[in-house]
Amino acid sequence: MSEKNSKQNERRLAQNKKIWVATLVVIVVAAAAVGSTYLGPQPIPTSSPPSTSPHPTPSPSPTTSSLPTTGPTPTATTKYTINQKGSDTLLVLAQRWAEVYMDTHPEAQIAVSGGGTGTGIAALINRQIEMADASRPIKAQEAKDARANGVDPIEWKVAVDGIAVIVHPSNPVKTLTLTQLKAIYNGSYKNWQNVGGKDAPIVTYGRQSNSGTYVYWQEHVLQNQKYRTDMQSLNGNSDIADAVARDPNAIGYVGVAYAAARKTEVKILPIQAKADQPFFEPTDENISNGNYPISRYLFIYTNGVPSGGVKEYLKFIISDDGQRITEEVEYIPLPPQVREEQLDRLK
Repeated sequence: MSEKNSKQNERRLAQNKKIWVATLVVIVVAAAAVGSTYLGPQPIPTSSPPSTSPHPTPSPSPTTSSLPTTGPTPTATTKYTINQKGSDTLLVLAQRWAEVYMDTHPEAQIAVSGGGTGTGIAALINRQIEMADASRPIKAQEAKDARANGVDPIEWKVAVDGIAVIVHPSNPVKTLTLTQLKAIYNGSYKNWQNVGGKDAPIVTYGRQSNSGTYVYWQEHVLQNQKYRTDMQSLNGNSDIADAVARDPNAIGYVGVAYAAARKTEVKILPIQAKADQPFFEPTDENISNGNYPISRYLFIYTNGVPSGGVKEYLKFIISDDGQRITEEVEYIPLPPQVREEQLDRLK
């Protein structure tokens, strides 16, 4: 090939390259002008009927209410709040019920607090809450005050609890009778020697007067006698367990679940109901079958038979799932017959 022909071929290649680049630029500019980018061959979409409306209809916004008391079961679009307050004995269990329920019911917001049975019932009477936790039945005067304020307090059994008697681990006393407990808490016995212990003063701890456990202990252990004047009244089960764990001369009473949680720090004493009976520890079995003498139902009070969100939450508490949580948290589930009775009332 001559040098002349070679130069001509080079000029043709250069011209073709310029044409190819120019063509590519035109394609890109055209694509940009219509606001799209070429992506190569695309599949042909299947045909569908044209929309009869130029604009889609927006979905309705979720409705929000403070508490549904009537109507259908709440759904994820119906936000509601339940305020639950009262017994410190029930507090740990009530918090766990609320946590598990809210995990599966995101529409529910459940606020749980303690303060004592009396505080919770007063809040229900004053219409400040929807559910009052109680470790004793409502008093006649409380029920009267509620009705005077247009509130109909309805009682629901939700769990069973034993009250454990605890002392410091170093205390040599191994058991107590109900008679001895009565004498300790009414002030008749002031020294541990009175019950076979060491020569040391008995330091008593108990609950504050607005506590359902305080009332139960006074009615069932003291048999309605007054507490000794030097008893140290504390706000909750944890406070009593803390005090007993620190004081070698202390004695206190707390819910079984709290005692079980602190069993390495305090000693739980078996109790005898009558002289001809054995001593029983506050185990699940002994509480369930009535052998352990210091046990009671735990309650929730509502304003009338609930509906809406409160009803569904209460049904969950009494259901198999709710009662499994009761057992997991070291409380005693309701007997089957009692549970069915409660659920029948909620149908």
